Amino acid sequence: MIPDAPRRPRMQHVTCTGTALAMALLPLVVVGALLAKALATDPMTPVNAMITSGGHRARISPSEWRRCRRSAAGALRRWKAAERR
Repeated sequence: MIPDAPRRPRMQHVTCTGTALAMALLPLVVVGALLAKALATDPMTPVNAMITSGGHRARISPSEWRRCRRSAAGALRRWKAAERR
């Protein structure tokens, strides 16, 4: 029979896991920062685009609104049903 796993992870395991995760994600963060700096885009670009287009957003069709509303209502019902269990 396999012994039960400890209920709480040891601090050493948590530290090792955090270090491994940081070492895996650090190169991605550095590459992302270098890419953003190389592109040198204006962070206000979306705001400027909205101002120059008169503040009009892309229209969403009524059928798309209904579909979104139905899926959100279904998700809410499923969440409430799972909460009651």
